[in-house]
Amino acid sequence: MKALLIGILAAALCLFLILYRRSVQNATVTDLTMGTVLTVQIYGKDADETAGQVVDLVEKLDTEELSWRIPSSELAVMNETLKNKTEVSVSDPMYEVLQKSLKLCEDSEGALDITIHPIIDLWGIETDSPKIPQDTEIQDRISHIGYTKLGFKDSSDRLYTDSTGMSIDLGALGKGIAADRVKQLLDSRNVKGAVVSIGGTILTYGHKQGGRPWQVGIRNPRGSMSDMLGVLSLKGTHVVSTSGDYEQYFEENGIRYHHIFDPATGYPADSGLMSVTIVCEDGSCSDGLSTACFVSGLEDSMVLLELYGADAIFVTTDRQVYVTDGIQESFQLTDPSYTLCEMDERGV
Repeated sequence: MKALLIGILAAALCLFLILYRRSVQNATVTDLTMGTVLTVQIYGKDADETAGQVVDLVEKLDTEELSWRIPSSELAVMNETLKNKTEVSVSDPMYEVLQKSLKLCEDSEGALDITIHPIIDLWGIETDSPKIPQDTEIQDRISHIGYTKLGFKDSSDRLYTDSTGMSIDLGALGKGIAADRVKQLLDSRNVKGAVVSIGGTILTYGHKQGGRPWQVGIRNPRGSMSDMLGVLSLKGTHVVSTSGDYEQYFEENGIRYHHIFDPATGYPADSGLMSVTIVCEDGSCSDGLSTACFVSGLEDSMVLLELYGADAIFVTTDRQVYVTDGIQESFQLTDPSYTLCEMDERGV
């Protein structure tokens, strides 16, 4: 009887292990969307199915809502209407996106400005024919930007403007918005852990197998795509977004002209930074803050980071690295050509 009981228990244990292995699956999928590489790693039940749903969600978000390039997307249709000094109804998801985006613009005192598209279009840095425009051209385009020229009418879903030539570009927040939508999907699925990389924005979700922290590589802004400045070790769910002058740029007469513009000047931001990495729980905030802080510079970003409960890694043009208190113990500098400095050395 004892031997029989042991046999039954052993068989039950084997069955449990087989079912457990079937339920705890891993899946990795790579795709091209939102103008960048999307990589999805899922740990948990139905991992393959969930990974496919993540890819579909991000592609649909880009093509149907956020892209200004696709004429049928909601944003492109809105922009066509806003060109003529008018108002337009927006969907509930777009209303939420724009409300949060405009709040970030306001809190950053315009360092982030979702109406910057006329300036981006003028420089053409994202095209095969970038150019340095004439100052008169830049000043003319500046007259057509300004987030304060946008608003919602009587607390309704009708977005309006009193200016002509307005155009919204959510590129500074789009990947973070996608990370938030992916997180909502993962919450609804039986996912134990996941890492979703959308270009310069990375969502770590849940727990890594074995209880180890997620390892997020921070790119060397003066190296190749595979060269890392350091490693950030994180446990749990976070969104990590990086903005840098190395992503899209051209050089002329030894000067680097990059794609992150200062709305106040119409020129690429010159804040003494090569890159900014933001760590927080909200994707659109993480993505938007990385741009806002890059434009604002290290010292002027501190109040904004505190307001949003975010942490940051700043890399200056003289190869110094500053890490805020909340993630100091989580970051390891691995490139000896950079120097890790204390925040108080900059008086912040």
